[in-house]
Amino acid sequence: MMNLIASASAIALILGAPLTVGLKQVQPKPAVTAEAQTTAPMTAAERTRLLKEASKALANVKTARGKFEQYSPDGSLSTGQFAMSRPGKVRFDYDDPTPLLLVSDGTTVALQDSELETTDRVPLSQTPLSLLLSDKLDFEKQAEVIDVRRTADRTNITVRDKSGETDGTLTVILDNKDNALTGWRTVDASGGRTSVLLSGVEVGAKLNPRLFILRDFDNR
Repeated sequence: MMNLIASASAIALILGAPLTVGLKQVQPKPAVTAEAQTTAPMTAAERTRLLKEASKALANVKTARGKFEQYSPDGSLSTGQFAMSRPGKVRFDYDDPTPLLLVSDGTTVALQDSELETTDRVPLSQTPLSLLLSDKLDFEKQAEVIDVRRTADRTNITVRDKSGETDGTLTVILDNKDNALTGWRTVDASGGRTSVLLSGVEVGAKLNPRLFILRDFDNR
């Protein structure tokens, strides 16, 4: 899913392209970026059941908040806090020194840079977030599922845009205990990988609706 630079820079940041700001250089964590260890092949029935269970479990999480770590293709790391309200709303607050804030209000996704005082917006429907934030999430109906792998502790579901209009892939990483979302990995059209790891997730959190409103600098 994605190499959305230029006008789609808001999504490229969190879901597919390397950061262009100065970030700490680290090696990506294997738990986030490594391919799932191969296990016995699934039958068609097992694959369908797993996808339906995963879709239902994710869609049932109406609100959540926690921390995130983002690993970019160049090995750089950024951290921050996130809040999610289904359907369609999410907020990623980046820690200093990254001057960025990403917010989806359910219709558009915006990336704001406090140093440059710029805000870029892109329709939510044109981003991979539209799948992850859907309240009627269904992997098989909403995306082209190209790989499903399960190990002892996690499940990787790799999808791409069903319409073929967006290049790249998205791999959703779930905990096998309860199908909780633990992170995701994207590969863009040029082969660059971006991984996001979630931690300290609180499900069912009461969130202020204002978290998902982002005004431009000249409208504050």
